[in-house]
Amino acid sequence: MKKMKLTVFLLLVGLIFPTHLLAEANDGTNLIRLSYSEVSSMQVVRLKGTDDSRIFSMTDGYDERIIRKVINWINTSSPSEQATKLEGEKAPLLFRINMLNGDLITLEPAYKCIGRLIKTCTAVDGEIVLTKNKKKIRLTSQELYDWIIVGWKYEPVGAPKDELLEETLYTRYFSVIEKNFPDFIMCPRIDSIKRIKGDTRRHLVIASALNYAGHHAPSYDRIIFTLIDTPENGIKIIEVRKKSNVSERESQKQCRW
Repeated sequence: MKKMKLTVFLLLVGLIFPTHLLAEANDGTNLIRLSYSEVSSMQVVRLKGTDDSRIFSMTDGYDERIIRKVINWINTSSPSEQATKLEGEKAPLLFRINMLNGDLITLEPAYKCIGRLIKTCTAVDGEIVLTKNKKKIRLTSQELYDWIIVGWKYEPVGAPKDELLEETLYTRYFSVIEKNFPDFIMCPRIDSIKRIKGDTRRHLVIASALNYAGHHAPSYDRIIFTLIDTPENGIKIIEVRKKSNVSERESQKQCRW
């Protein structure tokens, strides 16, 4: 009896929700799972108003951090309960993601329009429409929405001054251990600098970085070294530690993603 009831239930589900509709729903969910390693570049284009634009390339180490951040927002966004169909005219701002396989993914603010003869359309705060292979899905992500609307304009071109200073210092210290650890040049950081007995010329330094090869591997390795920098003895390494297969969260923190 239970088997018969289950069979009848499944038949009803098949009639009410045809298989192709269920498949489309699954396809829609899969659209928001992207891998940053499959991205070639991203571009913000204004379709109306000013013609300012910007391209973020995976071949640029600093742009790569931005691309990772955006892809993470897409993957952690939530499907919206609103209809995915775009209303009214095209959005004034379009965000393109160019994939290595040639696919093009676009993101644009979602709009809500009211009125019949004269339509008034306004952007829905926190709502994004993603299009891939002519399929659309409406997403909810406040961070992604804010970034597409205005945040991209304030992303630094190249490294900020404080990071440039860190890289300069890291290069000076890294030269001492470069022979044994030549691959650890990714996302260099000066984790701490402390004066020795208050002397402005003598410092205890802790520095770290990821291995560049980890860029194409499942995970990064991380090196952490401690040194003393004084006028009389120069750079003296006290300790070198290597941590293999660091977590994604730790690598993101290292690179400020």
